[in-house]
Formats: sequence, structure tokens, C-alpha cells
Amino acid sequence: MGDAFLEQLYRWLEPIADWLLASSRMEWLAHVVEETRMADALLLASMLLVGVGLGALFAIGCYVTELGRQARSLSARDRSSNVRLTCGSRLPGMVAMVDAVNAELDAADEERVEALRAADEFSRGLSALSHDVRTPLTGARGYLQLAREEPDPERKDAQLAAADARLAAMSGLLDELFSYARAADPDTPLEIAPVALRPVLEQALLGHYPEFEERGWEPELDLPDPAPVVRADADSLARIVENLTVNALRHGSGPLRVTARQAGGGGRVVAEFSNPVADPAAIDAERLFERFYQADASRATAGSGLGLAVASQLAAAQGMALSARLHGPELTVTLTMEGERPLPSHEGSQR
Repeated sequence: MGDAFLEQLYRWLEPIADWLLASSRMEWLAHVVEETRMADALLLASMLLVGVGLGALFAIGCYVTELGRQARSLSARDRSSNVRLTCGSRLPGMVAMVDAVNAELDAADEERVEALRAADEFSRGLSALSHDVRTPLTGARGYLQLAREEPDPERKDAQLAAADARLAAMSGLLDELFSYARAADPDTPLEIAPVALRPVLEQALLGHYPEFEERGWEPELDLPDPAPVVRADADSLARIVENLTVNALRHGSGPLRVTARQAGGGGRVVAEFSNPVADPAAIDAERLFERFYQADASRATAGSGLGLAVASQLAAAQGMALSARLHGPELTVTLTMEGERPLPSHEGSQR
């Protein structure tokens, strides 16, 4: 009975429901509901965009405030102080920026300290060089004064010879200073070409043979057969070898031995200048090529302290390298050069 009633009720309500669903009023109601949902979505999107914009404005304000604080700190900072920036926020990227600025400040301070140290060393070296120039000049003037008043011709000649020797010493010092200035000039023209090493070494040793003989030293030259050929500016290489030879004569206490060999398979040629020194403890091998450096603090030896500095500058300009080491009482200065094809030779090692 109940099932029959429900079935009858369904049949009666079905056409009414179909009519309602098909009527324009229901379509309007569905449209209203759909527009209401779209408005809610648009409102939510608008609120989201407003929130993002406000957050971005807040973040920009924080960055502007922090950057302004950092700029004021930099402007008020004394250039000679070691004050560094501090980060008052944890904004993304701000800590890294402050660290980078502080690293640049550290590097600038190190460069400033190094420049001050170099300027101080240059000033002290220039004062010492000025003293070295004045000393022979004063001596020469004294000998000239004596010669002017000397009636004895022989003694007058001796005094004039002494004055000439003092002037020659002063001229040598000035030549070294000029050579250093020229070697340090990056615009100095160089003609890099193959240069036979044997004639350069032989010429330097033979040019100073009277000085070796006066000391009772027999210089030794040891080269392979065939002799090495290097890429270099001939005049600059000759000056390097000359300065290394003069350094060995001035500061050594025994015979000079010069050797040259191919260095491994890299096409490099190594020349070594070795001789004993009287006081190896007084020598700082790492500073030998510094401008005005002299191991003898009393400056009892001749020279301006520029010879090895000139050699080092000329070597660097040609892509060469100079180094020094002490092994017991023996000082060895090593010149490393770019090798060229060896020249054929029928000579072996030479002494």
C-alpha cells in the first residue's frame, strides 16, 4: 500500500520538477548562484593581490632602510679605521652584501698598508742611495782640492786618479738607478728572439775575468752539448747575466760556478749562478730581488741594492723567473727561461 502511494506521488511530482527545471526562473537562479561564486573568487584574488603588494612594499621599505643605514655608515667611516659594516636585519641577500663590502674594505686596507710599507722602504732606500752617491762625490771633491794644492806631479796624478775612481763609482750608482727605472717601465720595447746562451754567459765571465783573477778565483761554466738556446731580448738577457755576475763578485767569498740545463720536458732552460758567501745567516734569500735590499746592514760592500732588482724586473718582462736559495754557505741564484731549439755545437762543458 505504501509503495503504491509513493509511486503515484513520484509520477505526480515528476512533471512539476521537469517544468521547474525547464523554466527561465530556475536558469536565473542558477545564474545568480554562479555570479555569486565568481564574485567571491574575484574578491579573494583581489585580497591576495593586495596582500602581496603590501608585503612587497614592506620588504622594499626594509631594504631601503637598511641600505640607507649602510650608506650612512660608509660615509661616516674614517678611511684609515678598521671599522666594518654590521647587518641589522636578516633580509635575503643583505648579509651576503655586507660580507662582500667588508671583504672589499679588508682588501683596500691591505693594499693601503702595503703601499705605505713600499713607500717607506722606497724612502729609506732612496736615502741610502743618496748617501751612497754623496760619499764618492764628497771624496772626489776632496781629492780634487788636494790635487789643486799639490805641487808634486806624481802625488797630484795619484789624487786625480782617486777622484776619478770616486766619480766612476758615483756614475755606476746612477747607471743602476737609471737601469732600474727603465726595467720597471712597462713601455720599454723588447725584441724577443732566439738567443744562444753560451756567448752571453761567456762574455759576462770574460768581461770580469780580471776581477776574478784579482781574487784568485777561477770561474766555472758548465753547459750541455749542444748549448741551450732561449727566447729572450738579447740586450736584456745580457744585462741580467751581467748583474748576476757582478752580484757574485761583490758579495761572494769564493769562485763562481755557472751551469745551464734543460728543465724536464717543458721546454724550459735553467741557468744557475752559485758561489759561497761569507755570512749566509745575514742573507734573506726571499728578499734578494727587492729594490734597495742589501744583506750587509753596514753597507760596507759596494752597490746600491738595485742590481738584482733590475735583473728581476727584466726577467719578468720576458716571461722569465729569478729565484734564490741558500744551501749551507752557498748562495744559488736560478734564472728560468723559455727554451728554443738547441744550436749544434762540437764543444762540451767548458771551464
